[in-house]
Amino acid sequence: MRAQSVNRWVAFFLGWMFFCPIFVASQTQDDPTPQPSGSGATSDEQYSFAVEIEVVTVPVTVTNSAGEFVTDLDKVDFQILDNGVPQQITDFDLSWEPLSLAIVVQTSSRIESLLPDVRRSGILFTQLILGESGEAAILTFDSEIKLLQDFTSDPEKIEKTLENLKTGGEAVRLSDALARAVSLLKQRPPGRRKVIVVISEARDSDSSNAQGLVLRGAQQLGISVYAVGLSSFQALLNKPPEGPSSPFPPGVVARPMPGNQPPTPDAQTGWGTANINLLELITELVRSARSWTRGNPLSLYAAGTGGTEFSSGGTTQLENALGRIGQELHSQYLLTYRPHNLEKPGFHLIQVTVFRPNVHVRHRPGYLFTQPVSRRTSPPGNPSTGQEKGPSRP
Repeated sequence: MRAQSVNRWVAFFLGWMFFCPIFVASQTQDDPTPQPSGSGATSDEQYSFAVEIEVVTVPVTVTNSAGEFVTDLDKVDFQILDNGVPQQITDFDLSWEPLSLAIVVQTSSRIESLLPDVRRSGILFTQLILGESGEAAILTFDSEIKLLQDFTSDPEKIEKTLENLKTGGEAVRLSDALARAVSLLKQRPPGRRKVIVVISEARDSDSSNAQGLVLRGAQQLGISVYAVGLSSFQALLNKPPEGPSSPFPPGVVARPMPGNQPPTPDAQTGWGTANINLLELITELVRSARSWTRGNPLSLYAAGTGGTEFSSGGTTQLENALGRIGQELHSQYLLTYRPHNLEKPGFHLIQVTVFRPNVHVRHRPGYLFTQPVSRRTSPPGNPSTGQEKGPSRP
């Protein structure tokens, strides 16, 4: 039985999205120079991630019917198709490459009540995901994008930085933060596995980098995105009440009584309302409904890069999510091939088949092949193309 991990409609959607003018328009600037630790990105900073493709590396996750990772497969158990054309697997490894991890955390004031759990997660990253050879950088985003800690293999620095997370503005610049993370990972040396773990609400507001551009860059650079979703509703429910304290019992606010009802204690309690801003909750419900109809950005980034998305409703769920991510990253197969069907630019659909029954296979759906640098002509006065020269392993 052959198990295939890619849905053709997902690949079609991604391919369509990459060619929309709204996404291509942002690709006119080169990657900015990395800013020093603790600095924030400018509000209009945009990125370009195009690379010249010579080899393609595909991280592949294989699980059995019980959801357990399958780690005893050999090279002959796999087949790769690139746009339907069989490819020769040149390198086959089981997650031996050291990890370069970008930890991206939303710090908007709107989810301030959920941050204590995130602040305690440092040891989970260092012990369960990074291991002895891994390195991590930490970025936060709200109305600003900040690099709090550049890449380091020092677990104490990583844990301390997460412990000291501070809240910021109301905006949720998810795509801008991921664009910055992709840019930082692009500059890591070859031979390292590049991964982003983002902890955020499933929303994106005020970003200047389009989702399609960021997703395209992550795919071309072989970066996997794992998402841990924060609950907007839980954040509002945990939000402390605003305004002066009430003489009534906790959870009850006095309101005028109807004229035909006596002001008994029971009646006043029933007519009162909990210290939850119901208007905020209703507004959040409407916004979330719109967000889901337009597509969940966390799901888009995870599915489009071969990662996965988890929900976090508290400490236990966050621990379970990070533990599962660590297990997966250390149980993946890395399959590398040199595509021999790059005749013209376009989206290349990747399909991986495993010749073993009753298994599930997951990997990124594909990559966008652009015209090689040598065939391009730079516009006058702008010799830079924003392309990386030399071999690339997306």
